[in-house]
Amino acid sequence: MSNYKTLVDVLIKDELAGVPRHEQVLFLGQTPEYLVKRAGFPDLNLAIKSSVIIKSCFDHGIANSLLKRVPEIILKPKCVFRSANPELTDSVVVLTFEVKGASPIIIPIRQNQQVGRNSYFNLVSSIYGKDGPDPFEKWKNLGF
Repeated sequence: MSNYKTLVDVLIKDELAGVPRHEQVLFLGQTPEYLVKRAGFPDLNLAIKSSVIIKSCFDHGIANSLLKRVPEIILKPKCVFRSANPELTDSVVVLTFEVKGASPIIIPIRQNQQVGRNSYFNLVSSIYGKDGPDPFEKWKNLGF
């Protein structure tokens, strides 16, 4: 994962220098077993697009240090919920133990996403602090 951490630093540095690299795909490792066995994800590599890292950092205010730990954070979730969006039946939301201020950090992941012509990944689609109260009890009660 040290290569991933180095790439996060490079992407953020390049973005600040006005040389964006939004088309790169960064590998996070194999999809965690809990997503394969419990959420029905295919056993593919887990990845994140550089544009998601940039948006998470500059638009959502997620610290570089947290972004570099995403592979480890995903391995130890607080809970996993299916997406509340009925159009995203291929998606789960990983509720993490991490916080941004008082807001829990969530990481939506979509399964079996095509990147390029012939590559498929389980893809992190965002990283952000969920505003408002901790959604754990609400989502649990709604059956997500």
